[in-house]
Amino acid sequence: MKKFSLIFSLLFLSIGLSGCQQSVKEEELNKEISKSTEKIADKPTIIGEIIQIEGGRFLVESKTEKLADERPDAIWFSTDKIESLKVGQNVSVWTTAIDESYPGQASAEKIEINEK
Repeated sequence: MKKFSLIFSLLFLSIGLSGCQQSVKEEELNKEISKSTEKIADKPTIIGEIIQIEGGRFLVESKTEKLADERPDAIWFSTDKIESLKVGQNVSVWTTAIDESYPGQASAEKIEINEK
């Protein structure tokens, strides 16, 4: 009887753990799908000048938008297309999420280089 109880307990535990593993994998997959299907807005997140480039990121400062405390809107963007960018370029950048700090931080989803 003890052997049967032990086997039943182990079987129940393994089924329970595999169910937890499955839900964690499904949750991770759902997060990835929602990230990849987020729609990029029609209007850019920021239009401004690249004022600094370091590593795989660049800092865009808006020349028209200001925050409530009169600082210019500014966002650091990470991208794998950094080699095509230069300090002083006027750009439009789209993103789907921004870390709220100053300057903000985000991943560039789309970058357009504008004529000055």
